[in-house]
Amino acid sequence: MNKVDEKEQQRMIQELEGSDRQPGKKLGLMVSIVAVGLSLFHLYVAGFGLPGIGSRTFLLIHLVLGMVLVFLIFPFKKGLGQKTIPWYDLSIAAITFSIGVYLIQRQEAEAIISARPTEMDLIVGTLFVILVIEATRRVVGLPLVIIAVLFITYFFLGEFMPGQFYHSRGDFSRFIYEIVYRSNGIFGTPIYASAQFVFIFILFGAILESTGAGKMFIDLAIRSVGKYKGGPAKASVVSSGMMGSISGSSTANAVTTGTFTIPLMKKVGYPPHVAGGVEVASSSSGQFLPPVMGAAAFIMVEFTGIPYYEIIKSAFIPALLAYVGILFMVHFEASKRNISGMDKSEMASGKKLLISQGYLIIPIFILLYYLVIERTSVNAAAFYSIIAMIAIAFFAYQFKKGLGRTLLYAAIVLAVTLSMQYLIGFVNQGLVGLNTLFGISFFSPEMIRWRDPIFTMILGGIIVALLFVLFQRTAKIDAVPAKYGMTELISGLDNAARNALSIIVACATAGILIGVITTSGLSTKFTRIVIDFSDRIESWLPNFMVTDNTQIYIALVLTVFACLLLGMGLPTTATYVVLAAVIAPVLTDLGLPVIVAHLFVLYYGVLADDTPPINLPAYATAGIANAGPIRTGVQGFKYDSAALLLPFMFAINPTILLITDASAMEMTWAIITAAIGMATFASFIQNYMLAKYNIIERITAVITALLFIQSDVITDAIAFSLFILLFAFQLYKKRKQPVQTARSN
Repeated sequence: MNKVDEKEQQRMIQELEGSDRQPGKKLGLMVSIVAVGLSLFHLYVAGFGLPGIGSRTFLLIHLVLGMVLVFLIFPFKKGLGQKTIPWYDLSIAAITFSIGVYLIQRQEAEAIISARPTEMDLIVGTLFVILVIEATRRVVGLPLVIIAVLFITYFFLGEFMPGQFYHSRGDFSRFIYEIVYRSNGIFGTPIYASAQFVFIFILFGAILESTGAGKMFIDLAIRSVGKYKGGPAKASVVSSGMMGSISGSSTANAVTTGTFTIPLMKKVGYPPHVAGGVEVASSSSGQFLPPVMGAAAFIMVEFTGIPYYEIIKSAFIPALLAYVGILFMVHFEASKRNISGMDKSEMASGKKLLISQGYLIIPIFILLYYLVIERTSVNAAAFYSIIAMIAIAFFAYQFKKGLGRTLLYAAIVLAVTLSMQYLIGFVNQGLVGLNTLFGISFFSPEMIRWRDPIFTMILGGIIVALLFVLFQRTAKIDAVPAKYGMTELISGLDNAARNALSIIVACATAGILIGVITTSGLSTKFTRIVIDFSDRIESWLPNFMVTDNTQIYIALVLTVFACLLLGMGLPTTATYVVLAAVIAPVLTDLGLPVIVAHLFVLYYGVLADDTPPINLPAYATAGIANAGPIRTGVQGFKYDSAALLLPFMFAINPTILLITDASAMEMTWAIITAAIGMATFASFIQNYMLAKYNIIERITAVITALLFIQSDVITDAIAFSLFILLFAFQLYKKRKQPVQTARSN
């Protein structure tokens, strides 16, 4: 991927998220310094811990610097085409920074500890809430802001609310104190997860992308499935899944992979809006896939108390099933349109790809090793993987240029790294001396706590890079060097901070919502409200439709509508945070396991990300495909809708989440029936399996899919019988049809 492509992709992402501001060199450099500094700060914390500061200060630095970047990068409104940063945004950024300093200094003040904030504390706190909401409006948009304003209004007007919505806690001083100065508001669970876990994985994805791994994933996917019917669309699904599992951003994923896959889809016969829609669904569903899961996995750890490893283990099979559903949708679309695959001559050699660029996959395996085998902390796993990634990418490029000189560089780097464990004490003493010099108390005698795996990662990275270059020479593969140096590293650090901004401000505003829910007492009443509403709906149903599980079914359906309604205007992370705070506890109170409830709201939150008219990935892919964004968004939702039944499947039968005591046979059976159910539902949506459905066949298909949800012996037997009959009749119809010639490439 050349440099122009990378810059153009980043420009598209920023414009889609609300920024078309292009400041000059000096101001642009200032913004980049702040962005790179924020990324380096998080990399340092992931590797060495907090540098002599408390966790509250860490959160403040994370949020305040993120907000400063928002006001420097994102204009007051879209479409201004600014070539500079206006004075008022520079002033707002400076005020935001000053407020951050004030809040850091006031943490241990007696007035704050004793819950008696001063008038100045209240003024600063009020201004801070306003700035958080304004930053959210600029990056995320109005929907989340409107929801936040409604919640704040509810807090102050609670005494006028009817029934169980009534409360009498609407005091201004209490609101500011709880939201700004305590840990159940802005600085609550969402922003903690954003700072502690999410940012470092966004950094991992950005640096991996800067090495050129994204293009390699796409080439590998094309090589793997490109030759099959509708091959480029299937390659889009596979490559977007690989990228989405680490990127954490559906929009960035859509732009990165769509740049390559959408033209290929159009070339083999997919209409522009369909090609864009396939990429929308593939990119959005990447947020289901471990290890990153669109940042939600880390927030889920904080909400549920379930270890990260257990969350990604439970999420893995449903995520694969979601992609199975999209692949079936793509296959049926290709069959309907008689679209063939790509010619082998158009695809790169898989062997050549792996030998020339396969080293870029190694950091992902290192990440999974530390997460799954060693079970280290999430931060440590990401940190070691990033160190290994930088070493591998840098030395692979250098070894390609020349072995002798690079071996000398490697020896020097290893010698310095090995000696750091002995020199680190002197480094720390020097840093402590800066406290006296500048009159600060930031540095501590144990500021940098050296980790032995750092040397192992660098040594391993050098060995891997050397082996790959030697393999290339032995195989006589004249690979073009994937350039990686300081420029590419800084670009990755810069992009990581920019990509994280939407999550940072969305988590801060979601903290306001959670603070209102907690402080007003709504959290303790919401379950009763939903149960009462479900009982009312149940009373309207005929007796034959009422079972022991009717109430939970109604609550799940209500949850789906809540997810789709909220998700139309919110980024996935913010949708999940709100639903995890409000809806997930209701589902657990009704009897669902905690992990089931949280994955249920996450899945429909992600599916809502595809819901027109507010669908950023669709705007991204529509621009690449030259199609209408609304029409593209509708297609994206259609392709993702194969997974609509999946959350009901694991809600009713959580075996596929690997949290039950089911045997291997039962688990295999549950996975097979879920996959067949999703494939059948996909055929119902596409109105096609092996041939076009008639009305009876289509009704049979949806009934079959719904029966597979139950995962009961009787319903499975009926569903299988219906599926076999449906498939046999489709096969008979197909054989009666005249043979069609596949479209040429």
